Amino acid sequence: MRIVYLFIILGVALVFYLSWVPSPIMRFVWFLPDWVARWADVKQNEDLRTAVPFVFLGFLTGTWLAYSRYSWSWWLVAALGLTAIAAIAEVGQLALPLRNFSVLDIMWGGIGSVVGLLTMAVVVFISRQIKFGFKQS
Repeated sequence: MRIVYLFIILGVALVFYLSWVPSPIMRFVWFLPDWVARWADVKQNEDLRTAVPFVFLGFLTGTWLAYSRYSWSWWLVAALGLTAIAAIAEVGQLALPLRNFSVLDIMWGGIGSVVGLLTMAVVVFISRQIKFGFKQS
C-alpha cells in the first residue's frame, strides 16, 4: 500500500507543479512527451487537460479506499478533497502573470477525480461479484 501512497503524493505534487510553472505552454515542460505536450497545448484542451492527472489520482485514491475498506461516504469525501486540490492549484495561478485562474479547470479536476474514483468503484464491485458469486433469488 505504500506504493499507492507514494503515487498519490507524487500525483498531487505533479498537479501543483504543472499548475504553477510560469508558462501555460506545456511544450516547455521538459519531462512531458512531445505528443502529450502538443495535445495539452491545443486551445480546445486547455481546461480538459486538467482532468487527466485527476483521473489517475482518483483511481489511486479509490485503490487506497478499497484496500482500506472505507465506507462509500469516504469516496465522496475523497472526490471533494481532490476537487479542493484542483481549487488550490488554480488559486496559486493568481500569483503567476502568464497563468489564468479558471473555474472550468476546477470543474474538470473534479470530473477527472470522479471518473477515476468511479472506475475503481466498478473494479471493486465486479471483483466482489466474482469473489462472492452473484446472489440469486
